[in-house]
Amino acid sequence: MSADRFAFYGRLSTRDKQDPALSFPSQRKACERKAADLGGEISCEFTDQESGAKAERPGWTALTAEARDRESRRFDGVVIYATSRLARDRLHAALFERELRKVGVAIHYAVGAGDPGTPEGKMMIGIQQLFDEFERDRLARETKRGMREASVQGFRAGGRAPYGYRRRLAELPADHRGDRDKSRVTLEPEPQQAPVITKIFELFVGEQLSPKAIANRLNEPGGPPSPAHVDSSRNVRKHWGASTIRAILRNPVYTGAIVWNRLDFTEAKHSGGGARQRAREEWVVTKDAHLPLVADEIYQAAQARFEKTIRASASSSRKRSYLFSGMVRCCAGHQPLSMAGKARKGHHYYCCGYARSYGEVAAVEAHGGQKSVSLREDWLERLVLRFFAQRIFGPMRLDKLAKQLRAHDREQRRNGKLAGTRIRQQVAELERKIKAQVVALEEGVEPELVSERIGELREQKGALEDALVDLGPEHDEAEDEELLRQLERIPDLTESLRTASVQIKRQVFEAFELQIAFDNTAGRVEITATISEAVAQAFENAKALLAEGSSVVTTDIAGTGFEPVTSGL
Repeated sequence: MSADRFAFYGRLSTRDKQDPALSFPSQRKACERKAADLGGEISCEFTDQESGAKAERPGWTALTAEARDRESRRFDGVVIYATSRLARDRLHAALFERELRKVGVAIHYAVGAGDPGTPEGKMMIGIQQLFDEFERDRLARETKRGMREASVQGFRAGGRAPYGYRRRLAELPADHRGDRDKSRVTLEPEPQQAPVITKIFELFVGEQLSPKAIANRLNEPGGPPSPAHVDSSRNVRKHWGASTIRAILRNPVYTGAIVWNRLDFTEAKHSGGGARQRAREEWVVTKDAHLPLVADEIYQAAQARFEKTIRASASSSRKRSYLFSGMVRCCAGHQPLSMAGKARKGHHYYCCGYARSYGEVAAVEAHGGQKSVSLREDWLERLVLRFFAQRIFGPMRLDKLAKQLRAHDREQRRNGKLAGTRIRQQVAELERKIKAQVVALEEGVEPELVSERIGELREQKGALEDALVDLGPEHDEAEDEELLRQLERIPDLTESLRTASVQIKRQVFEAFELQIAFDNTAGRVEITATISEAVAQAFENAKALLAEGSSVVTTDIAGTGFEPVTSGL
C-alpha cells in the first residue's frame, strides 16, 4: 500500500542511558530519510520510554487509537528506526503489525529490515525480530549472572530498599574499569523505620498477634507511616495492610542476609497478580551482609508460626460456595476490593475485605464510620435477576437499550465535539516547535538550553496525547445497530434463570462477565454485563457474530443507565 503521510514511532528502553532529547531526534532523522525514499514525509510522531518486552505503552497506544480513526488520522503508514524499536518480543511485534494492517496502515523500518509488501521482505523482518528476541534473552541471562555474583559478594542487586532499611552506595575499587556511574549498593538501617520492623516481629512472635491485628495497631492515630506502594493506584489511603505485615515477617533480609532470586515475577508480568516465591534451593543467600534488625531465632519463630497456620488451614472444613463469588467489589471510599462470601445466622453475605487487609481503624475511616460493609446474597440476587429481566432477557430490553444508546450518543457529542481536532492541531504545533529546537541544536545553540526546551515541549505534547487517547474513537451508529442485533438474538430466559439451580445461575452470570460494584457511602449498586460472541453462540444456534465484535458493549450501557439502588442499604 502506498502512502505519503507517515507517523514516526520511536522507543527507548527503560534501561537505556541515552538522552531522549538526542536519541529520539536521531531516530527520527533516519525515519525521515526512509519516508522520503517511500515518496512521503513524516507528519506526526509518537514516542515511548518503555521496555521492548512490554506491550502496554502510552505512545504506541495513542498511535493505534489514531490509526483506527480512518477519517481524521494524520498518517497512512508508520516508520520505525529498527525492528527492535517496535518490540523485542516476536508475539508482540506480530500483534502490533497485524493490528495496524487491519486498518490499512503498514509499518516500515529505516534500517535492517526488508519491504513488508513482499514475501522476501516479510521473511527478513521475521528473522530480524527473532534476533531481537534472542538479544533480549541473552542480555537478561548476562544481567542475572551479574546480579547473582553481586548478591554473593554481599551487595543488593537492584530494587529499592525494603522498609526498615535505606540504600548505601559503596565506593568502587580504584582500578575498576567498568561504568563508574553504576554504584554497588548495600543496606543500612533507616532510623525512623527500623524500630517499626522490630516492633512488628515482637507483636507477631511475642504477643501472638495476627498480621491483621498488627496492621490495626499500626494504623491507630500517631502510628508510623506505611510503606509507599510501587503502584500509586494501590493503598491510596496509606494504611498498613495485613499483606504488607506478612511480607515483612516472611522476608529474611531483616536477619542481615542478602537474598536474591527469592521471588519469581514472570507470571505476574504476563497475567497480573503477585509474585510467586521460588523453592528455597533456588535462593542465593549471603549472610551477614548488613546490620540485622531482628535476631535469627525470632525470625525462625515467625516462620514456624506461619507453617502452623498453613497446616491448620489445609485441614479446615470444606468451603461453602457463593453465587456471586469473585463478582462483587466494594468501592466505598477506597480502591475496589473483592467482597468475600460469609455465612451468618442462616444467610449468605458478601463482606468488604478492607478491614481484613488494613485493620478496623483504617476500615472505619474509609467506610465513613462503619467498621464493616456487607450485602445479603438473597437481596442481591433479586436485584441481579431484575437487571437480567429488564436489560438482557425481557421484552422491553431493546427499547431500553435504544434509549440508553441515544442518551450515550448525545453525551459523547456534547463532551467530545471538535475536541479531537483541536488537540491534534495543538500536538502538530508542538511537533513543529520541537523540530525547530532540533534544528537550532544542529546550528550550534547551547545543548543544555535546547534539551531543556525540548523536554518541556515533549511533556506538553505527552499530556495532549494522553487527553486524545482518553477521548476515544468517535461514535459509530453501525456499532449501535450491531449491539441491538446481538441483544435481539438472545431468547427471553427470565423465568428459566429465576428457577435455575445455583450452579446454572452462576454459569450464566460468568458467561455474561457479570460485575457488581457496591458503594455503601453513596448508596449505589452498579451492575454490568457483557454480550460477547461466545455468549451469543451459546444462547442461540445461529451464525457467528462479526469476528471483531462491537466496541460498545452492554457493560458500558448498563453501567451508565442503571438506576442506583438505595433501598435496603
